[in-house]
Amino acid sequence: MKNIHFLILIVLLIPAMIYLFAFNQIYRSQHTQKTMLEKVGDECAGIAENSVANMTAVVEFQKLEIQGRKFNVMRRCMADHAYFESPKWTAYAKPIAQSNSLNQKISEDEAIENLRRSHMVIFKADSNQPIYWEYRP
Repeated sequence: MKNIHFLILIVLLIPAMIYLFAFNQIYRSQHTQKTMLEKVGDECAGIAENSVANMTAVVEFQKLEIQGRKFNVMRRCMADHAYFESPKWTAYAKPIAQSNSLNQKISEDEAIENLRRSHMVIFKADSNQPIYWEYRP
């Protein structure tokens, strides 16, 4: 009788262990470690979103105000964590902004600000372009 209970336990335990092992492998592959920049960036992006969550815009000027506030909060939060605009990114973006200003018929300042806003929410390094944020302790 004890042998049958032991055999049943083994038969039930082996699939459970295989399942747990497989689940653990899948979980690890899906949840790779984030870099410090990704962690801080995600946190600051959430704070920036929350800072404008209750604001509504009717006219275009109000939309621009809300967007400006959101990115200002993002900059300040990142600065609080010692992340600042990278000089490498600035050098990379300047010629692109000049080209964009001509093509879109906007000022260079507006073109560089548009680039900033699109690049400051990228937290993973890309080999094609320098990352916007630089850690300066």
